[in-house]
Amino acid sequence: MQIYDLLTIFILLIFAWLWWWDRGVKQHAFKLCKQQCERSDVQLLDDNIHIKKIKLIKNDNGELKIYRQFSFEFTYTSEQRYLGTIELLGKRLLSFQLAPYQI
Repeated sequence: MQIYDLLTIFILLIFAWLWWWDRGVKQHAFKLCKQQCERSDVQLLDDNIHIKKIKLIKNDNGELKIYRQFSFEFTYTSEQRYLGTIELLGKRLLSFQLAPYQI
């Protein structure tokens, strides 16, 4: 086995680890979104959230963290769909917003 083969395997392992880690963050965001929807007395539709934005930003301590913004659809009346967003910095919830909906 040559050094290039080892390097290729190492790079593939890093990408697999990053993908696995990102899936964990998305699952955490989904759980937070579902909890916030229940507190707001709305129903999360399709049991799914979609990544909208991802970037590196500094937190209050000056540390670089990954900022993620997810979008999702919800309903209050089971007749109309509305959009919402949830924002995370690392795994910490920054904001949860629901579009105005008719009660």
